[in-house]
Amino acid sequence: MRSNELALVGGEPAVTTPHPHEPWPPAPLPGELERLARQRTDDIGIRGNAGPIGELEREFRDHLTPGRTHSIAYNSGTSAMLAAMMAVGVGPGDEVIAPVLTYHAAVSPARALGAGVRFADVELGSRCLDPAAVRAAITPRTRAVVVVHQWGRAAALREILAVAAEHGLAVIEDCSHAHGSRYDGRPVGTWGDVAIFSLQANKAVYAGEGGILVTDDDGIADRAILAGHYRDRARADVRDAGLRAFWESGYGLKLRMSPFNAIVALESLRRFDDLARQRQDALGHLNDALVASSTVVPVEVPDRRDMGAWYGYKPYLSDAGVAVGRDRVVEALRAEGVEVDAPSGRLLARLPLFAADDAPWRAAAGDEPSPMPDEEVAERFPRGCFLEANALSLPTFYRWPDDRGVVEQYLDAFAKVDAHLDRLAAVPAGAAAGARPPAPRDAASHGR
Repeated sequence: MRSNELALVGGEPAVTTPHPHEPWPPAPLPGELERLARQRTDDIGIRGNAGPIGELEREFRDHLTPGRTHSIAYNSGTSAMLAAMMAVGVGPGDEVIAPVLTYHAAVSPARALGAGVRFADVELGSRCLDPAAVRAAITPRTRAVVVVHQWGRAAALREILAVAAEHGLAVIEDCSHAHGSRYDGRPVGTWGDVAIFSLQANKAVYAGEGGILVTDDDGIADRAILAGHYRDRARADVRDAGLRAFWESGYGLKLRMSPFNAIVALESLRRFDDLARQRQDALGHLNDALVASSTVVPVEVPDRRDMGAWYGYKPYLSDAGVAVGRDRVVEALRAEGVEVDAPSGRLLARLPLFAADDAPWRAAAGDEPSPMPDEEVAERFPRGCFLEANALSLPTFYRWPDDRGVVEQYLDAFAKVDAHLDRLAAVPAGAAAGARPPAPRDAASHGR
């Protein structure tokens, strides 16, 4: 540690490593660029799941969701979720249960299908759906439960699946944050009726934009194909004779992945194990060391091996940190050179998209949507509200052991803030010397 005086009031910053601390995605290898160039020459069209698209579907399924029977590529994770909801029968008048604190695209396709959304609170430790809150949210209109494995941590799948089975509900796993993560030693994406993965640029397996849907159910697979594919793919792969009648048109949407995105995703998938292991080592070291912090509570990880590649590192403030306030803690850590911010995502119950039962685009010009009142939000989602107000967003280091130096500097920065927590409240706001360091790219805004 270079100096124990807070940089906020003139001390030397603890972090001297230049920003950014998480340059992602990694630079392409020569083989990836060569294959992209060759594809441009050979074929830029989409012909069913021929070429790199089918190759990606098979390798992704076999590597990350072994045992699943079907895998289908889409142009985004949002499209994959739309296809999953259509495939399990979500439609007008239905309801979908989803976590109140996650990225909106995990559940926004329900609104496009004319369905309502009932939010359930999350667990403080896992940040995932609370099974008891799922049970309390069920109504006669409920059709499906969307289980988001938030920030790479698996949700309580056994309990949620038991509740869903009791009420005859479909379970859709959103594994966009959880490539390679496991629950009870079994990969996420292999538990529910259907699962989707986003391959957006900031995901552990990235395509730039893309998504994958996996399932064991032949009927779900048929309907999911028709939700975004038609002609060659539908004619070749749809099994049900009645559904095959739609082969020329599908269900009217074109949600297919391009071969260029498939190539990028294939190359990132083949690097996944090595990069995931480095991220586990780096964030495991950081997380273990922050147990000693008096400012933050580190991420709850029952078994580090089950975290896959993580996705975002989001500790939350301790009681002492809460007493000082997140804005002050963030300001102090930034002054030390830490890339830190508040996660950008609000509770979904606050968004206008989910304010009305009717489709939002039907609202008359000038109509004000009326999201859930703050008082009701606080009463129904106390843990989500706490995390919304008190979580921090830090880089997800992945170049280990090369990142050891900057991780140790981060720990020095937290130690300095720990030592001066009771002073921070007395430091005038905006007192940090020098330019404000850039905030990290928050994974909550990375999209599906």
